[in-house]
Amino acid sequence: MTKHLYRAAALAGLLAIGWVAAGYLRPHALANAPALGMTLLMAAFYVMGALELQRFQHDTAHLSQALRSLDAPPTRLGDWLEQVPAALRHTVRLRVDGERAGLPGPALTPYLVGLLVLLGMLGTFLGMVVTLNGTGLALERATDMQTMRDSLSAPVRGLGLAFGTSVAGVAASAMLGLMSALCRRERMHAGQLLDTHAATTLHGFSRDFRQQQQRDQALLQRQQQAQHLPALVAQLQALAMQLDLQARQSQAQLLASQQRFHGSTEQAYRELAASVDRTLQRSLSHSLAEGARLAAATLQPAVAATLAGITRETAVLHGHLT
Repeated sequence: MTKHLYRAAALAGLLAIGWVAAGYLRPHALANAPALGMTLLMAAFYVMGALELQRFQHDTAHLSQALRSLDAPPTRLGDWLEQVPAALRHTVRLRVDGERAGLPGPALTPYLVGLLVLLGMLGTFLGMVVTLNGTGLALERATDMQTMRDSLSAPVRGLGLAFGTSVAGVAASAMLGLMSALCRRERMHAGQLLDTHAATTLHGFSRDFRQQQQRDQALLQRQQQAQHLPALVAQLQALAMQLDLQARQSQAQLLASQQRFHGSTEQAYRELAASVDRTLQRSLSHSLAEGARLAAATLQPAVAATLAGITRETAVLHGHLT
C-alpha cells in the first residue's frame, strides 16, 4: 500500500508540473517564457528530490531485507554489516552497540519541498510583471473600445497562466513532502526492526552485553577465588608451620655451630697460649743463660783484678802485721 501511494504521489507531482508546462505552450501568452522556464526549473528540482528519495528508499529496503534475514546471531558483526548499505553501516553499528543514534534522513528533500513553493511564487510574480507590462503597452496603443478589448484579452489570459507556476510549485511541494513522509515512515519501521534485533539477535554484539559478560566473569572469578580460599589458607598454615620448624632447626643448628666454634676457638686459644708460654720460657731461659754468660764473661776480668789486688794488699798487710 505504501509503495502504491508513493508511486501515485510521484506521478501526481509530475503530472501537475507537466500540465502547467503544457499550458505555457499555448500561443498569445506574454508570461509564457519566464513561467515556462520557472516550471522547468521546478521540474528539475522535483526530479532531484525524487531521485534522492529513491536512493533513500532503496537503502531502507536493503536494511529491512538484511534485518529480516537474521534468523540466528551472526558469527561476526562485520560480515552481516556487509549486507547493509554503506551509508547506514556506521549508524547501524552504533545502534547495535547500544547508542541512541538516529538513522540518517534525506538531506536535500526537506529544503526542496519549501523551495518548490518559493519558485512557484517567483514564477507567478515574474508572469504578473510581464503581463502588467504587456497590458500597459496594449492600453497605450489602443484607440477605441474594441481595440482595447482585443489588446487586453491576451494579457488577461497570460495573467491566468502566470498563477499556474504557483499551482505547480504547491502541487509538487505537496507530493514531494508526501513522498518524503512515506520514506521516513519506512525508515522508522526499519529502525524499530533494528532495535528489536539489537535487543534479541544482535544483543551479543552490544556494549551492555559485553559489560555484563565482564561482570559475570569477574563474579565467577571471585566465586572461584572464594572456593579456593580455604585451601589456600590451609596451605599457608602448613607453610607457616614448615617455616617455623625450619626456623627452629636452623636455630638449633646455629647454636650447635656456635658451640662448636666457641669450643674450637677456646682450644685454639689454649694451644696458642701454651705455645706462646713455651716460646717465652725458652726465650727467657736462653736469654738468662746468655745474659749470665755475658755477665760472667764481663765480670771475670774485674773479679780477677779485684782478687789480685786483694791478694797483694793482704800480702802487704800481712807483711806489716808480721
